[in-house]
Amino acid sequence: MQDVQTYAFGRGEPQAPVMLSGLDRLGEKLGRRLRAVIEPISGVRPHVTAHEAQLIDFGAWSAPLPPFCSISLYRLLPLKGQVLLRMDAEMISTLVDCFYGGIGNRPLPARGEFTPTEDRLIARLSDAVMVRLVETWADVLPLEAGLILRENGIGHASAAQPGDQMVLQRFEISLTRDQAWPIDILFPLSALRAVEGLTGTKVAADEEHVDPIWQARIARRMHDIRLPARTVLARPHLSLAELMQLKAGDIIPVTIGRSMPLIVGNRIVAHGTIGEQDGRAAFQIEKLAQGNDQ
Repeated sequence: MQDVQTYAFGRGEPQAPVMLSGLDRLGEKLGRRLRAVIEPISGVRPHVTAHEAQLIDFGAWSAPLPPFCSISLYRLLPLKGQVLLRMDAEMISTLVDCFYGGIGNRPLPARGEFTPTEDRLIARLSDAVMVRLVETWADVLPLEAGLILRENGIGHASAAQPGDQMVLQRFEISLTRDQAWPIDILFPLSALRAVEGLTGTKVAADEEHVDPIWQARIARRMHDIRLPARTVLARPHLSLAELMQLKAGDIIPVTIGRSMPLIVGNRIVAHGTIGEQDGRAAFQIEKLAQGNDQ
């Protein structure tokens, strides 16, 4: 046997297609909401691309990261573990420049800390992202977000071990054709395993689109549906002994009330009287049913 591969027990399946497809649907909704978060800060309408969710080791994700970036750790109850939000330092600097009237082309010097203004923007932006994430998940699972810590690099945040399996949800933000920055949301795979049945379900759309032409056609078709209508002249009561003794020629006395019900299906829709019109028996409606009988 030459094709033996190593396997780490307890790490689960190598792929989770149902879970990832559910996250992709949530990601499309979240991407549209992120646009509304960034636009008031940048002053221009950003382009937000939601990438497909992927399964990745924490070490493989963190290895290519720049040493200086914004890392925020949140707890999303009732999900287990910590959810990591990563934003690029250059994006933060550009958004601060745009917010104060610049055009976002200020060069970023080499540094290891954010300015106080950038820290305030990071807090505002990261909290807004998590609020939108909670809103997006509302139809799947009610979440409660709580900040654990913020750091200026992945080396300062003990979020996970290099071999831990994570699910990466990445959004690419661009203000111009020459600028594009990632916003990464990293979920522990074990946290999503617990709600895999929920994330795999169909997510409700943000808006319901009404087609007036379709509605008119349905209304016309509905008007053509024919329903059996009947009335009851009398309801005589017989004992079981009387019922068993019935024979041809027997007469059952009945009392016909003045007002009789008009019944469609199992529901009384009106009350009226029996009469004659054009030589045929007819039912004249005197009163429509009200309340629970209608």
